[in-house]
Order: sequence, then structure tokens, then C-alpha cells
Amino acid sequence: MALSLDDFLARINESGLLTSAEVRGLLDQWPADRKPPDVQAFAQELVRQKKLTKFQAEQIYSGKGKSLTLGNYRILDKLGQGGMGVVLKAEHQRMGRLVALKVMSPAAMKSADAVKRFHREVQAAAKLEHPNIVTAYDADEANGTHFLVMQFIDGNDLSELVKKHGPLPAEQAVRCILQAARGLEFAHEQG
Repeated sequence: MALSLDDFLARINESGLLTSAEVRGLLDQWPADRKPPDVQAFAQELVRQKKLTKFQAEQIYSGKGKSLTLGNYRILDKLGQGGMGVVLKAEHQRMGRLVALKVMSPAAMKSADAVKRFHREVQAAAKLEHPNIVTAYDADEANGTHFLVMQFIDGNDLSELVKKHGPLPAEQAVRCILQAARGLEFAHEQG
């Protein structure tokens, strides 16, 4: 069954990203002959106007809008996923700072050992301030979800770069290896 516009508006409001008044105002701005024909078209228009990201619109549509805020952070996009959880692009709601959040999965949080490992990782990351290591800004828990707040670095990782363009030229590969080695050396020195 297709989602009604009223249900979608309620989900947007529930997400906390936009108020129902803001959304109604957007709807009222459109001429009657240009009203969105369905929820999908309306969601696409919100993305086009940069009121929501594509990821946010998809999450709201699928009923997961409540997960788009975590503590002081507004979730913008999914960056990656690993064994213990997911890495999300987010924005601090007061500061406007873009960050990466490493969020423990609900399954991982059920394991006391996994939570301890995560807290050890957080404490280790807090000791590392180096140009070749992503900076950890904060760690917190909101609604039972543990997360690490890290510097957001826009761009591709080496794996994506090699998949897209093939092997790196030797000089560039050496520069990348040196940067990684310097970061690892510093981390090792910090224990």
C-alpha cells in the first residue's frame, strides 16, 4: 500500500528534521497546477530544495525517521558499515559542524564484550591527534546507542580510488603508504 501524503508529513514531523508547519508552508508555496502528484515526487522536491538529503527522505519514507537524530546530531547520510556498526555523516545541530559518527549496531550493543571493546577504541582514539589520523571529537550515548564523533573528511578512500582508476602510480602509492605509516607510528607510540 502506498504511503499517503499526510502519513509522510507526519513521519517528517516525527523525525524532528522539519516541523509540520515548515512542510505545510512548502506545500502551500507551490501553485496548484504544480503540486506533487505523489509522496515520492514530494520527497524528491524536498531533496531538490535541500530541505532533506536523499538518505533522510528514504529513511523517513521507510518509517525510520526517528533514527535521524542522535543526541545533538542530525544524520545526513550513511558512509559505511562494519562489523560493530555503521558510520554516518552528521551535522551538530548547534555548531553546524559536519562530522562522522561511528555508531554501534543494536546487535553489537547486546554484547558486553563488544561494548567494552568500543569504549577501549574510544579511549584510544582520544589520545591520537596527528595529521595522518582522523581526529576523535567526542563520544556519547543517546537512547541506548553508543557512538564516537570523529572528524569528517570528504572524499574517497584508497579502495574506492583504486577500484575507479586502477593501481596508483608508484610515486602516489609511496606517498599514501608514508602517510599511513606515520599515523601508525604515532598510534603505536601512544600505546
